[in-house]
Amino acid sequence: MFGGRGAIGAAVRERFARQGWRVAASSRRPVPAAEAGDVHWITCDPEAEGIAPDLLDGGAPYDAVCWAQGANAADSVFDVSPERHMALYRANCLFVLETLKLLLARDLLAPGARLVVLSSIWQAIARQDKLSYTMTKAAVGGLVRSASVDLAARGILINAVLPSAIDTPMTRANLAPEQVARLAGATRFDRLVTLDDVVAAVEFLCSPANSGITGQCLAVDLGFSHARLV
Repeated sequence: MFGGRGAIGAAVRERFARQGWRVAASSRRPVPAAEAGDVHWITCDPEAEGIAPDLLDGGAPYDAVCWAQGANAADSVFDVSPERHMALYRANCLFVLETLKLLLARDLLAPGARLVVLSSIWQAIARQDKLSYTMTKAAVGGLVRSASVDLAARGILINAVLPSAIDTPMTRANLAPEQVARLAGATRFDRLVTLDDVVAAVEFLCSPANSGITGQCLAVDLGFSHARLV
């Protein structure tokens, strides 16, 4: 999987390992041997130019691939930096496309492989001061829909998972308590989505139990994207 050390990536990686899967994962920085465990670690920065030729070694053919890397920024139409915008596009979308192309070119995907891209609910709806993030995540939707048609002849399924704000220490550090309360209260679940909620969706889409879902962008948001309490 790509992006194995962030909150979501680590949770997915750990779930797969508990299920007995052999896991290869990428990190922006080298992982010390003492922390590697049974995971085959690859060093890769999704914002860097080019993909290392040995990036995809370590356990192929892959039955499932998950992309959980990415970048974020706060900007708007008033102050967007074209350079930073393109850096986000590279990290959030182009990196997925380039690595998928390499997986296919090097025949590293098992027959009927299942692919999942971790995106965001902001792919489909908008919030203030998230122009580049929203635009680059929206591009993920186009990638998934188009790739699902191209990959069908090989029996490969590809989907995206779109979490809303996840209840993690980082979320609570970056948002004021009143913002967290407002997000949690947006539906009558009165809570934020958890990592377990997100990982369960990824696990299903990557598993043999998923035999017919492809080209979909699945919101894991407790109804946040369509609920309006009045």
